Amino acid sequence: MTLQDHAVETKCTACGSAGGVELIRLKDGAYRQCSACELIFASPMPEDLEQINEDAFTERLDRYAAKIHGHRWRNWWKLLRFSRYRKTGNLLEIGCNAGATLDVARRMGWNARGVELCASAGAFARTQLGLDVFTGTVEAARFPDDYFDVVFTNAVMEHLRDPLSVLRECRRILRPGGVFYADTVNWDSYTRRLLGGHWKYLSPLGHVHLYTPRNVMSLCERAGLEHVRTWTSGVRSTAPSTAGFRSPWYWRLIKGPLSFMAHWTDKGDHIQFLARKPMV
Repeated sequence: MTLQDHAVETKCTACGSAGGVELIRLKDGAYRQCSACELIFASPMPEDLEQINEDAFTERLDRYAAKIHGHRWRNWWKLLRFSRYRKTGNLLEIGCNAGATLDVARRMGWNARGVELCASAGAFARTQLGLDVFTGTVEAARFPDDYFDVVFTNAVMEHLRDPLSVLRECRRILRPGGVFYADTVNWDSYTRRLLGGHWKYLSPLGHVHLYTPRNVMSLCERAGLEHVRTWTSGVRSTAPSTAGFRSPWYWRLIKGPLSFMAHWTDKGDHIQFLARKPMV
């Protein structure tokens, strides 16, 4: 697989600007940051992104299915924060995969629905768990206006070809006061600064957008959503075993302090943000 075989030149998907600066060049491509809205995107961007995602998630389907039972407590805790927003009882997960989180949401009493691009994962969620899952994009699902209390995503935003389009659709289908939640990857993290090109989330053929505390606020504003809160978590001091890089032993000593600091500096590996549909 080569970059030339799978990519096309890209403008910023959020604002259409062709201006920007190259942040890093890798074997499989490069990332640029838009000079106007600061969104970070793979450039060139894979032309067959959807097939790349389909193949990758199908290959890992057994692993995702195994999380259904093992991660129930973790998913319950993650979903508990949304109880305060329950009015209609309708919750949507975009990128629900095999249904691990969606299954817990249903057990918690939500009218839980899902959207999943990977056909094999969506089929598993429907046939094995009996979940209401649409195979395709959230735009193609054509949910009613003002319908959901919560739209939830986890490890999805980095895979989207057009995150602004998705957020605008979420604004349409959320009820006034309903919330959008995302857990994605934070370019502005201690881990990325430590590991550079060996950071595990640098993958221009799969992770085609990267986020920062600043650009998620800009993205929410452009989508017509009110940014409520951003926070980050997690720091790694070692690269994946496949990266061909061994970090110095003393980096392990700073992992704890940096993880503690990330709660206040917004420089953790994972960035979570919450946005709300305006009441009027």
